[in-house]
Amino acid sequence: MRYMIGGLVTCSLAMGPGIAMGQAVGSGTSITISPQLDRLDVAGSRIEPEFHSTPLHIGPLSIQPAMSVVSGYTSNVFNRPDSRSDAMLHLMPALRVSTDFAPHRLDLGARGTVRRFARFTSENSEEFDIIGNGIMKLSNNGQLNASADFAHLIEARSSFGTVLEAAEPISYQQWGGNLGLDLELGSFRLAPSVSYQQLDYNRLSLANGQNIDVSFRDTQTIRGGLRISYDFTGMISGFASGSFSDIRSTSAARDIRRDARNVTAAIGMKGELTPLLSGEVSLGYQSREYELPIYRDFSGVTFAADLQWYVTPLATLHLQAGRAFQNSGYREVAGILTDTIAFTGYYDPLRNLRVSLSASHERGRYREVDTRTNRQSIRLNVEYRLSPLLSIGGYVSVVDQDVQGTPLAGAFTSASGGLGISITP
Repeated sequence: MRYMIGGLVTCSLAMGPGIAMGQAVGSGTSITISPQLDRLDVAGSRIEPEFHSTPLHIGPLSIQPAMSVVSGYTSNVFNRPDSRSDAMLHLMPALRVSTDFAPHRLDLGARGTVRRFARFTSENSEEFDIIGNGIMKLSNNGQLNASADFAHLIEARSSFGTVLEAAEPISYQQWGGNLGLDLELGSFRLAPSVSYQQLDYNRLSLANGQNIDVSFRDTQTIRGGLRISYDFTGMISGFASGSFSDIRSTSAARDIRRDARNVTAAIGMKGELTPLLSGEVSLGYQSREYELPIYRDFSGVTFAADLQWYVTPLATLHLQAGRAFQNSGYREVAGILTDTIAFTGYYDPLRNLRVSLSASHERGRYREVDTRTNRQSIRLNVEYRLSPLLSIGGYVSVVDQDVQGTPLAGAFTSASGGLGISITP
């Protein structure tokens, strides 16, 4: 059960590519090590029977609550060159409710982060997200998948939406949904889908006491996609996918609207490449055309990868990589093109001791100007399970960002660490 909740705490709910680095909601941080791997019997995700807690059953409902508390210290609260340190506390509740009306299924999840600082209380924040997933079997060869989510989130300092003179973190609401079919036709599989996402940004307080409107970032996106797979061997499948997205500004003035159309097409492979290597890789083409000429169109390569190597029964290596556009916080830049690669190693030296080490590199290109960012991070996490209901752990993390060209974002180095406890009552 703890691993299920850990997945709720660390997974991404955004309708787009994401790379998990052991983070909770937004700027929270969790000691729980619960990666999203293809197999549950390998290092990093293995559940030992004596540490597997039983969820609460009420009629058809399976209820799984959890609470994590992490106390720590960061050397650079604001992620700025002139670093200022502080102690911090994160409270992270989570809840999952499942119903299993075989062959149909419904899952509801909620998670949150309450973030508090000892000195710099302007950085205090609360975040949450709620998501529902449903599967309805239509026949032996097909099923209907649906999901919906609503979240209140913040953006980390010196990230894509940085306002250097801000007196508080940028916050926003995100909601949306997805509807898709999964149809198996012999060796072929068809998966059409349609999704909707809306972002609404809150007013921002500045250090001089003023409030500014950042609703020029508000967008709604409607996306349609199709994926066609072919099963070659029962273990490996090849696929071709394509999508069309219509992106609309909902609150921006006419001269800075970010209306655009995005088209992607890719081919790839998925499955067990060897008995010890599995995952998915794809390579394709992406085109983004803006309606206003002040923004630069994009046409070029796109890629994604999620590979898992089960090196030994006690060690797993996980590679994730991808290219995506991020919502920019600067009026003159519509979208920040980011390339991300992350390596994570999981090691289980004991049945109740788990260690993870992650390293990532993220490159951001602010395409309308000459700004370039490079962010490197490394994180060591240790989790020790005392019982099926209780685990303790700690982490240390270092993040470094350098900026080239116009300093729209800030260069900084930050180190942090903490100790925590996770309870699954």
